[in-house]
Amino acid sequence: MLDLFQPSLAGLFINFFDLDISEFFFRPLRGIDTAVSGKLHYVPTDKCSVVDHCNGLLLLHKAAYVVNPATRCWAPLPPPPPRLEHGCPWSDAALRDHCHIVFDPAVSQHYEVVRIPSLPWRTTGFELQLEWPPSPFVMHVFSSATRKWEKRSFSQRGDSIGTVAHLQELEKRSVAPHLSAYWRGELYVLNLFVMRICLSNNTYQAIKPPVDVGMLDQELHLGKSKNGVYFACFDPQCRLRVWILNKLHGETVWVLKHDNNLDYMLSHGRYDPQFQGPWIIEDINYDYNHSPSPIEMKEVEDEFGWNSDNENTLDTRHGARNHYNGSISILGFHPYREVIFLNASFRRGLAYNINSSKLEDLGNIYPKNYSSMQMFVEQSFPYTPCWTGKLPGSI
Repeated sequence: MLDLFQPSLAGLFINFFDLDISEFFFRPLRGIDTAVSGKLHYVPTDKCSVVDHCNGLLLLHKAAYVVNPATRCWAPLPPPPPRLEHGCPWSDAALRDHCHIVFDPAVSQHYEVVRIPSLPWRTTGFELQLEWPPSPFVMHVFSSATRKWEKRSFSQRGDSIGTVAHLQELEKRSVAPHLSAYWRGELYVLNLFVMRICLSNNTYQAIKPPVDVGMLDQELHLGKSKNGVYFACFDPQCRLRVWILNKLHGETVWVLKHDNNLDYMLSHGRYDPQFQGPWIIEDINYDYNHSPSPIEMKEVEDEFGWNSDNENTLDTRHGARNHYNGSISILGFHPYREVIFLNASFRRGLAYNINSSKLEDLGNIYPKNYSSMQMFVEQSFPYTPCWTGKLPGSI
C-alpha cells in the first residue's frame, strides 16, 4: 500500500530577498498537531531557503538537502561533480546551473535531482553562434536509489530556440525566473524558454513561451495546476493572462485560458489592515532570531481550501482610485484548483479564481520586522504534502 496523503495544499514557501530562511504562508487547521510547519530547524544548516519543490519534497539551498516537512525527515545530498566534462566548448566557470527535484510517490519512493546548465555567460568568437540548448545536452542527475550523481546526455526533440548570442541579448532584458513544474513524468523548466525534460528516455524539447520574456515590466510564472502545466503573465496595466499547455494535431501549443484586467478590482478593493485573514505568515526568520513563540491556531470550519463564495472576497463597491499603483507578484498556482496566488505590495496575499474571476484577501503576508534595501519576493513554492513513508537516505 502506498504511503500517500490525500491531495491537498498546505501553504506556500516564500523566499524574500535578504532573508536566509524561507517563510511559510498557510491556513491553519483545527489542531496544531495536524498543521504542517515551515520551520525546518531540524535540518543542520542556517540556509533553509527552498530552491525547488515537487510532490511534498523540498530541495534546499544549493541542492544540499532534501526535506519532507510533513514527516520532518531530511536527507543530505553529496556535492555535485564539476559542471562539464572534457570536450565541451565552455569552461566550468562559464556556466551557471539550477537544480530541480523530481518525485512521484505514486510511481516510486525514490527521487531525482536534475542539475541544468544555464546559458553560458563567458563566450567569445565561434561560441556565440552555437545553438542553445545544445544537442546532446549534458546534465548531471542525482538518484536517491544509487545515492550518486551521474552524467546524462539528453537528445533534442524539435528545434533549438536560438543561438547563444541571441539568447544572451534576450537575457539582458529578461526577468524570467527559474521555475519548474512536474506533470505526468516530465519536468518543465522556465528560464528564457520552457524546457520539457523526459528522464525516462533522456530527451528534451525547447518550447517557446506564449509571451516575449524579454520585457522587464511583466511578471511571468510557470506552474502546475488542475489540468496540467500553466503559464501566467501579469503586466503593468494589471492585465492577467493564463495559458495551458496542450497538444493539438500533434503540436505542442499554448492555449489561452483566461484574459482579464484586474485594475478595477485591485484599485477598489478595500484591504482591512486589522484583518489577519484565514491565512497567516509563520514568521520563521523572526522566531529564529528571537525566542520562539507558539502560533495561535485559529479554528476553521473545514480543511484547507479556497472558496471565495463564503470568505473574504474583496469589497469593490467603494474606493476612489482609478488605477492600481501598487506592485503585484505571482506566488504560484493552486495545484488542484484553477486558482492563482498573488502578492500585493508585499502586504497582502491574494487568491484569484480563474473560473469565477473572484479575488480573495487571504491575509497579511509581510514577515515580522522585515526590512531591506530592496524588498521583493524572489521565489515561492506551493507546498503539497504527499508522502508519509521514509525518505530514502534520510538521517
